[in-house]
Amino acid sequence: MSDEIQLEKEISTLILKILLYIRTNKELPDDSIRELLHSLEEIRKFTKGRDKISKTLAYQLFYLYTTGVSQAVYNKDPDNTILTELYMGIVAVLSDVLYQ
Repeated sequence: MSDEIQLEKEISTLILKILLYIRTNKELPDDSIRELLHSLEEIRKFTKGRDKISKTLAYQLFYLYTTGVSQAVYNKDPDNTILTELYMGIVAVLSDVLYQ
């Protein structure tokens, strides 16, 4: 369980880093989001088969995605593929059925 808690802390730190980058640079940080996607794959190993995940983790993922969608309108790069990948990564954590 401690590995899961440590991983959630790392994910929280990454999310904060991404949110700060979005606010200061007005664009989506592809590299940091890809790093987060890797961590989300790791957390899926812990959450697979469970009906519940951390409320804090769920909130942070939701907030990050909605912030990313809001920023995408103003993104300098019109290619928002990374946002789709983020969506798929988040949904995969929230549901065992999708994106296995």
